Amino acid sequence: MAQQQLQAQKEQLQQQLQAAAAMVKLSMMGMGALGKAFYKKCGEAALPIIDEVMSGGGVEEGKLMKQMHPVKSMKDVGEIYKSMAAMTGMNMEVLKQTDDTLHFKMSQCPVGIEGTSKELCEAMMATDKNAVSTLLGKGISVQVLKTVAAGDKMCEVIFSTK
Repeated sequence: MAQQQLQAQKEQLQQQLQAAAAMVKLSMMGMGALGKAFYKKCGEAALPIIDEVMSGGGVEEGKLMKQMHPVKSMKDVGEIYKSMAAMTGMNMEVLKQTDDTLHFKMSQCPVGIEGTSKELCEAMMATDKNAVSTLLGKGISVQVLKTVAAGDKMCEVIFSTK
């Protein structure tokens, strides 16, 4: 009987995790759709506003993540990103993961802004920059080397501590 209860609890937890992952992915795609529509309507004038809004969201995201995960270095951030990518069905390849650097590739855009521009990608990445900065308690730099937003076959990004 105890074994059946344990199995039922495990299945329920798996269902809850799948639902949470779907909600995260839906939220990310929604942010991307909003950013994409605003950029399409207003052009480059929208970019500073998108960056500002995404930055604020990133700080709050970082605060929440910090409560859930002990983070001391970019290696820890890499583990979180790998888990999030797997959970949301994103294909992420880590090229370099050290205490100070996370260099990765993704075959699709997590926020769905393919076919727009590198500039929109960088504005949207303000979420990640500020979330990681908040997690680590120090500034980071983000280099977008390639982006499907600008027509590249994959995204390639480097996070580095300053």
